Amino acid sequence: MKTIFKVSIAAAAVLTLLTACGVSNDRYIDRSGITAPTHSPPTVQFDPALCTPQAGAPYGQTTGITGTHVMVTSADVSASAAGCKILARGGSAIDAAIAVQAMLNVTEPFASSLAGGSLITYYDAASKTVHAYDGLSGAPAATGGVPDIYKAAVQDVSCKLGLTLGASISSQQGNTNISARAVGVPGTVSVLDLVHRAYGKLAWNQLWDDSISTAANGFPMTPYMYVTLYSDPGKVNEAGRLVSAGTAVPAWANATGIAKGAPRCSYPAIHDRYCLASDPRKQQPLPVSAIIRNADLAATLTQVRDGGAAAFYDPVGRIAPAIVAKITTGQSPCDSQLPAAGTPGAPSVASNIAHIPSLMTTADFAAYRAVERKPLIGRRFGLTIYTQPPPSFGGLVTLYNLGLMERKSVGRTAFNGVDYLHLVTEGSRLAGADRRDYVGDPAYSNTDEEVAALLQPSYLDARAGLIGGTALGKVTAGGIADGIPALRPKNPIGYRPLARTDDLPDHAEDWNTTSNLAIVDGYGNALSMTTTINIHWGAHIEAGGIMLNNAMSNFSAGGPPDLAVNGYAPQARARSSIAPAIAFDAAGKLRLVWGSAGGGPIPDYIVKIFLGNVVYDMDIQAAINAGNSTGQNGGAGVEAGSLIASRVADLISTYGNTATNAKATGLSSGQSGIAVNYTGSERYTGLPRGRRPSAQWRRQWLLISASASEDGILNSSRSSNLRRAQRPGVHLDSGTAVFGGP
Repeated sequence: MKTIFKVSIAAAAVLTLLTACGVSNDRYIDRSGITAPTHSPPTVQFDPALCTPQAGAPYGQTTGITGTHVMVTSADVSASAAGCKILARGGSAIDAAIAVQAMLNVTEPFASSLAGGSLITYYDAASKTVHAYDGLSGAPAATGGVPDIYKAAVQDVSCKLGLTLGASISSQQGNTNISARAVGVPGTVSVLDLVHRAYGKLAWNQLWDDSISTAANGFPMTPYMYVTLYSDPGKVNEAGRLVSAGTAVPAWANATGIAKGAPRCSYPAIHDRYCLASDPRKQQPLPVSAIIRNADLAATLTQVRDGGAAAFYDPVGRIAPAIVAKITTGQSPCDSQLPAAGTPGAPSVASNIAHIPSLMTTADFAAYRAVERKPLIGRRFGLTIYTQPPPSFGGLVTLYNLGLMERKSVGRTAFNGVDYLHLVTEGSRLAGADRRDYVGDPAYSNTDEEVAALLQPSYLDARAGLIGGTALGKVTAGGIADGIPALRPKNPIGYRPLARTDDLPDHAEDWNTTSNLAIVDGYGNALSMTTTINIHWGAHIEAGGIMLNNAMSNFSAGGPPDLAVNGYAPQARARSSIAPAIAFDAAGKLRLVWGSAGGGPIPDYIVKIFLGNVVYDMDIQAAINAGNSTGQNGGAGVEAGSLIASRVADLISTYGNTATNAKATGLSSGQSGIAVNYTGSERYTGLPRGRRPSAQWRRQWLLISASASEDGILNSSRSSNLRRAQRPGVHLDSGTAVFGGP
């Protein structure tokens, strides 16, 4: 449910632009590629009363505010409202982002939290520079003497009879991923603090009150939160509400589909707050619209408000020790037994919940630091794009595939037609092969150097030449002969590069959910931020009212060829698909602020939005509403239930794909962004959605915004302006707001 807020612009109001405080780090920031904007800065009336939700939006999820220039889009109406009020009080984009993230902790605990990780791409209008910030979750300093989280560490040997050091404690995509062992040191609070110190205009303690109040006083169970716990896709009424019981959602399912984890509502942290106490099976959540209160979270948010990031990371404070206690001593006795194997038609279901202690200590919190990195920069289709560098692979795939699409003249094909889908999925497959071999934490290898080589024009020329009239068979990564530098491990203490193989099993990185937000403030600054606890509900463990991440499951394990760059190591950060981006036109004017949730295919969603809006001149809402496709899992995937699902047969018959590498598959997303167009002195701004419920609104004159997200309950028809119910999981349009006035 991507949601937008806008602050009304008063032509008579005059505001002197304030220079953002803080000093940028020249060692990381590349100042090339952006020229001074030629348009006049916005004149904004800073008045919180102007943040008024749209009347009649379905359960308040799609919200716009009359006016132009200033905008917040996020996955939740309350979060966008909190951010809008901050902007309306004169806050900057980072001030608003803090308020948005604080509220998402409360209302979308399944997607992000203070105990997760985030990447931020920030444009500072005063200096005309773009900055990339890394707040991804990190591994603990102690890795237990094992190369991945699926092997028994020293602590396991001592607490479970029969285990030996290095023995398997669980299968990948099984119990270990949803356990304390998968929790990483949180980075979100640290990265918010880092950016706020440089670009905040309001005091830190002024940004948290809405979220604290909502946690204490309560918020409703949303349709999307409900279906993350319990779903029956066939039972949704015209209001987008589930009307009958369905099926409990398991915490995990293995790659072959023959075994599943226990229902999410059977996990105590989820059950005790979000599920029906009266259900003896511990499967059903609270009903949609039931009020949920989280006094524990309100107390934690208050501590962070009053004590800053230091309160969160203090090794002898209240928050870090509580988290560490929960994931270490709170996980005894050890238990990681998997259910007996079933069949794909009748998978066995685990009757127990894994208890695998974390190796984290409070010293890991004290040692954590968010990092400012040099952004990846590429000129594509006339725009200059700034995106995230490693350990994100999303930025590489975005620039790589757009580079291939330029070379293949993708704009000559029909958008989302079979020829288009062939090109973008083949390009994604090539990018996916390379990112697996070359992207990881740059603190542990020369991955930055390798990524730079992958984006060289000569290399992209050669890779584009591989895309022909027949789909590639097995896609392999480039190598030294192609100009890619040899791997050079760094920081080898505790780091163990392992032998590569040709196996590419499904990996937990493709389970990510997350949340995305995009903001343009009254000073012309822009922020794109993707925030995550990894899969839905993270590790399914709560401490201090906060859901904890399971980001350590994103390290490679079990034999994929990317172990050498994405191996589990002390204080390392696992590779991530998230890649919030900002783009500028040839005159240096802000053009796009966008990103997405949705797991491994995230960069493909980002590419789709860019191509639709920039190359095909589509309204950004229409570009986001369009069906998704991907090549990140090695084949051509097309969104099941979308209007383009039928293209799979064409990909097979026209381009020689097989039934195993061209499929209609679940490609849910959470796309959001802001597109800026300039016509004379007027500025028209559009905002998007993803796959959560939203609606469409039309009035006359000025196009302002569009929104949506992952929930997937309503389908808004752009042609008829009618709302109609759809099943979760089918392709959805999302809200468009068109406001008028003289």
